[in-house]
Amino acid sequence: MESAAEKAGASPGMAPRLSGNALNWVALLVLVVVWGSTFAGISIGVETISPAWLVAGRLVSGAFFLAAWMIVWRLLNPRPRGDARPKISLKAIGWFGLIGIGATMAPFVLYAHAAESVGTAVMAICNGGTPFATVLMAHLFLNDRLSARRLIGVLMGFAGLVVLVLPEFQEGGGASLVGILLAIFGAGLYAVGNIATRVAPQIEPVLSAFMIVAMGGVAALVYAAIMEPLPVGASHASIIAMILLGALPTAFAMFVYVWLIRRAGPVFVSFTTYMSPLWATGLGVLFLGEQLLWSMVGALALILAGVAVANWRRRAKS
Repeated sequence: MESAAEKAGASPGMAPRLSGNALNWVALLVLVVVWGSTFAGISIGVETISPAWLVAGRLVSGAFFLAAWMIVWRLLNPRPRGDARPKISLKAIGWFGLIGIGATMAPFVLYAHAAESVGTAVMAICNGGTPFATVLMAHLFLNDRLSARRLIGVLMGFAGLVVLVLPEFQEGGGASLVGILLAIFGAGLYAVGNIATRVAPQIEPVLSAFMIVAMGGVAALVYAAIMEPLPVGASHASIIAMILLGALPTAFAMFVYVWLIRRAGPVFVSFTTYMSPLWATGLGVLFLGEQLLWSMVGALALILAGVAVANWRRRAKS
């Protein structure tokens, strides 16, 4: 009988061997921690590197990390003769090119431009549309029924996100209409990526992640070369931040993301949109001396309750 890891398209050893729903939650929390910690790296990177080149550098360096990972893994674990696992095909290249360019590089660029006229609070609320769009698309294209329980969970999570960012919004989170539309479009593309990753050919997660990041990186390089001059005077701190962004929230997180979507589904993974800002806020309280507000506690309760409600049946079956 196939293991859960093999059903997810992973070779033995390439995904954790623990079974049960607990592993899904561990992987989700890993994504929350990694993605929720990217804001500091981005803020350091854009000090001396333009957003377009930061996106390109992040994706290209991420592709190099994933390539090195694949080479080392294959040397240590050569494929046996007659291995019937799916391999690269033109269909796979097309699917992962779509995800890499349309649902990875493009949202990065859209959010970078939206940030020029949209406050972080407004951007967070716009990004909160990702789970909504994912739930609807899963219902339409994956035969994943939109139940009242799941919809209530998504609404609770969104309410928690609004509670979290409301103080910042009230202090001057105004935004231009163009910036808001860019952010909303970016959220929609993330949702498309969630669904596409689920239905794309089920080749090994690390190879899938490499193809997504590499093709997104090539497109980002072309875009940056057209739109921005080379960042000649980039500081060492910005360069290091860009490389770390490529290693952790791009390369490593993309592998976990692909693996988890195949295992738990796109709706489950989309809740990182609500939970990552909580982690980022917690880091600010713990390490930057920011004030802990009651609104943060309320947001935490709402978001965690929303995630639990939306996935209650899944948990009960494990």
